[in-house]
Amino acid sequence: MTGVQTCALPIYYVGGMVPFARTRDQRLAQSDARLSLEERYGSHEGYVQAVRQAADRAMKEGFLLPVDAAALIDAAHKSQVLR
Repeated sequence: MTGVQTCALPIYYVGGMVPFARTRDQRLAQSDARLSLEERYGSHEGYVQAVRQAADRAMKEGFLLPVDAAALIDAAHKSQVLR
């Protein structure tokens, strides 16, 4: 999340989400400065690997239980990200 406002009025935007574009072309068409999913991960397996690495790091640092890490990785496998 970048905190980019899409409105000219000053708004306190709490709890919102702006999804990443799937491709670079979509990102550029939307004038979105954030990398697209394809630019970030390359493929679905790249996304799953990124989730796995983040979960492993969080476990090692004591922020995530192994059972929760496994659930996050399983959810990434089952997701439709870059499918």
